[in-house]
Amino acid sequence: MSMTLRPVALMSAALLLAACSSLHGIAPAGAEDEASWQRHHMELAALGDWNFSGRVGFADGKDSGSGSLDWAQKAGVTTLDFHAPLGAGAVHMEGDASALHVTTSRGDDFVTTDPEDDLGARLHQPMPVLSLRYWMLGIPDPSVEFTKSSAGGELKSLDQRGWHVEYQEYAQVQGQLLPVKLSLERDAVHIKVAVSDWSLPAAAP
Repeated sequence: MSMTLRPVALMSAALLLAACSSLHGIAPAGAEDEASWQRHHMELAALGDWNFSGRVGFADGKDSGSGSLDWAQKAGVTTLDFHAPLGAGAVHMEGDASALHVTTSRGDDFVTTDPEDDLGARLHQPMPVLSLRYWMLGIPDPSVEFTKSSAGGELKSLDQRGWHVEYQEYAQVQGQLLPVKLSLERDAVHIKVAVSDWSLPAAAP
């Protein structure tokens, strides 16, 4: 997704991400509580519609980059937009677990049923979009086995599909604790996400 936006230093990306969140985040703390985590997991898994805006930074040992990230989830349909600074590049994705349509500002236009591999091959940035749809809520992808550590009802870390996810901060959003700072690592690939705005459906009266 970074489309080889080079060369932006990882430290610069980290500083950019550190400064961007307008939500008051707190680190997950407390003893592991499986019952609380299961309850929180069920509540978040039931959310069909949500969206967030924030920043994302990438590095893979060769290239690095950062930019804005806007994600809208409507039931199973994902709409994602990434924009690099100063018009350096943009990516738009839309689709569901069966297929994603990807277009970029440099003229790429393709449909993928394996976005992680195709984004790595075509855009030089493997991005686990289908699992990230769950990880952004602070829950595991239900289709794949996982290991985790938690604090109270929130994940501290998650290992799934070869990725290690660390949750640095959560914030209260409409009665739910949602991640606002997290990092993903797999081999040499490092991805950092900082959320500046979360939006959930209004509670039923």
